[in-house]
Amino acid sequence: MNKRLIRGWSKHLDFILLDLACLLLSLLGAFRIGRQVGQPFLDSDLVGVVLLILAADTLVLIGTDSLDHVLQRGYLVEFRATIRHLFYTLALCVLAMLIRNVHGIYPRFTFALALFLYFGSSYLTRVLWKKLLRKGNFHREKQKAILIVTEERSAARIVRRMQQYSFDRYKVAGLVLVDRNASGELFEGVPVVSDLEHAADYICRAWIDEVLFFCASQDEQTGPLLARCREMALTVHLYVAIQGVEESKQTIDQIGGYEVLTANINQMSAQDALIKRTMDLVAGIVGCVLTIPVLLILWPMLYHASPGPLFFKQQRIGENGRKFTMYKIRSMYPDADRRKAEYAAQNTHADGVMFKMDFDPRIIGNRILPDGTLKRGIGDFIRRTNLDEMPQFLNVLKGDMSLVGTRPPTVDEWEKYQYNHRARMSMRPGLTGLWQISQRKDNMDFSEVVGLDTEYIANWSLGRDARIILRTIALTVRAFAERTEPIQKKAHS
Repeated sequence: MNKRLIRGWSKHLDFILLDLACLLLSLLGAFRIGRQVGQPFLDSDLVGVVLLILAADTLVLIGTDSLDHVLQRGYLVEFRATIRHLFYTLALCVLAMLIRNVHGIYPRFTFALALFLYFGSSYLTRVLWKKLLRKGNFHREKQKAILIVTEERSAARIVRRMQQYSFDRYKVAGLVLVDRNASGELFEGVPVVSDLEHAADYICRAWIDEVLFFCASQDEQTGPLLARCREMALTVHLYVAIQGVEESKQTIDQIGGYEVLTANINQMSAQDALIKRTMDLVAGIVGCVLTIPVLLILWPMLYHASPGPLFFKQQRIGENGRKFTMYKIRSMYPDADRRKAEYAAQNTHADGVMFKMDFDPRIIGNRILPDGTLKRGIGDFIRRTNLDEMPQFLNVLKGDMSLVGTRPPTVDEWEKYQYNHRARMSMRPGLTGLWQISQRKDNMDFSEVVGLDTEYIANWSLGRDARIILRTIALTVRAFAERTEPIQKKAHS
């Protein structure tokens, strides 16, 4: 009979209890030292503060799954994970104190000392406990003997991964190679115990708890052995993979009650998705507030240069082909869409998937003077400073867009997309992105844009989003700081 694994936070209960013990001892130690240096807590506050911080730490440990893969983490990864956990706990405690409006009565020295002691003790305890688990004999008695049925090319890699990720649960009892007879050979110290034909006889009389089938042609080659394993009531594991997709980007999901293997260009955890959406909501609210004075300043200037509506609304393509209405401050003359065909020959993107001109006369204020000089106007200014994008904070609030992502194409551009182009729309489009902050963005063809966007999605992280946001802010500030010359250059004859 197969005993299901304990999943989620409860399987790391030992680490949670040790972490809470470190926190409690750090708090008590900091309070004691605080009294000695003249910064004590009131006795009536002590119990409440301790319980609040312990509760916050427990919520962070469980809610953020900060102990995920804790046994496999090295020193540096564990160091970063401990810092991240400490930051979340501190943020939750500060929020709770702000809500209670009692943050001012607690001595900061004592808090800072408690955080320092907690970080050091928590990190050292995790490292030492993991070493004890790896070297101790008490967990080996509970190990299950697993036999791996695979191909020769995968044997060494599978054994290494089993030893790295499942040392506390499994002992690899042996290998069976489906593509050749290699009995007696060693792969990472694990012997080949039988060929495929005689594997059932070996299993019948050996200590084998479970069998892992890790090979491409399971039905044809391993079907008879699989049937024998079921007959012997052994727990059987079948490895299934979607070819061409990294294993880390494949997960088991349920659809209609069926367990299915799910894969995509990348995976976003529920916690990361929540944080990203929270960032979008906060930025959307702040951005909408900042947009109001910008509109009040720009509207009379734009209306004087080109009477018409202040906003420009256009159908764009969002995540995976969803259509939505995108808002911008109007920077072009009202007939810009109708005149687009007129300037098709001057499009710098010959494939027509994107439309860009070196000098666009449809932009408000842009015109060619009688002597051939190109004069840029107010519309060009708000486009170069990205002020025309500010109403899209409303799209961010609505959920049509994100703060960071790929730029949404127009409907006519979308209709020209090839298969590989569609990959850039597998994520919610954003106000800014990797392409927008590139130094070569004005000289890129569309294939390079797709490459950048696809690379961004495949390697997405919250940290990368933060760097893109900071880079975008820096470029926007620079655009405002640079002197704007109204007369640019002579038009080409």
